[in-house]
Amino acid sequence: MGAFVDYLDLRLAVADLVKSRNITDVMRRLTLTAESRLDSDLRTRHQITDGVVTFTGGTGTLPANFLEMINVYGVSNYLLRSGPLSDARRSGSMFYRYTISGTSIYIQGYTGGRDIQYYARIPTLTTSDATTNWLLERYPNVYLYAIGLEAAIHLQDMERAELITGQLEIAKRAIMTDDERARYSNASVRVQGMTP
Repeated sequence: MGAFVDYLDLRLAVADLVKSRNITDVMRRLTLTAESRLDSDLRTRHQITDGVVTFTGGTGTLPANFLEMINVYGVSNYLLRSGPLSDARRSGSMFYRYTISGTSIYIQGYTGGRDIQYYARIPTLTTSDATTNWLLERYPNVYLYAIGLEAAIHLQDMERAELITGQLEIAKRAIMTDDERARYSNASVRVQGMTP
């Protein structure tokens, strides 16, 4: 269990951090803004999600929680390559290239399902006071400082916002360090191709 049991507990901690209880009426908006900022900044192993996209006539719709593509798999788990929109719409580029534009993904002329692996948005805490997610459970300081920063900006307390920004950057670096250690701690470098 993390430092905060749930969203309600976090809300009280944010109010204490910014020394103001006058933010309860805007807390949902502050939380959504902080989550949006974190979605832009973070890419961790906890966000990696598998899914299937169904294509009709070469067009598929990306999942609602999609942030960034990692892999698109073809027949026999062959990795498809990303390319420009013009390639995916040009005949002759059949099935080995994909393109993302907006909330759609394109594979020229393909109809059927394709497995994908992607980074998903951080699940929001704003659905109820008892809500929690992986980020709040594992890295509670990130949420505290991210929402605290939005609250300080809302209260126009720029001195406090500057202090919280520094703490938020330290907390985000800790997540990325933890993520790199978990992914690559036992990895070895291997030269591919011919070597002299």
